[in-house]
Amino acid sequence: MTPLAVMEAIATVLWVYAIVAGLEWLWRVARTERRHHIPHVTDLLGNLVPVMIALIVVVMAGAMIGLPSVVVIIAVLFPAGLAFGVHQSLNELREATWRAEAIKLSVILLIAGFTIWRRQFTG
Repeated sequence: MTPLAVMEAIATVLWVYAIVAGLEWLWRVARTERRHHIPHVTDLLGNLVPVMIALIVVVMAGAMIGLPSVVVIIAVLFPAGLAFGVHQSLNELREATWRAEAIKLSVILLIAGFTIWRRQFTG
């Protein structure tokens, strides 16, 4: 595997994690009382903003230094930040158990593995 393929695989796993965690977050927020929806969305944005600011700082620093691979860094940092922010908000909505997290991680790795396999071996 080339370094670019490794970065693409890491980004794919992070994107799948962010999507699955985002769907779980939406499901859990939908189950709360209506008056709690806006505070939960505000909490999610509060967790996402610092991560996205860090992404912008890294990209700007990379551009100023002259790193040629800033796009590759963005391809991994953006889904990582999204996954981190959603995960933090999700942790505030529920008590995480090892079993549930292991099942979710297994599903994420299966979906990401299938996506990576399809991208690598089919046109």
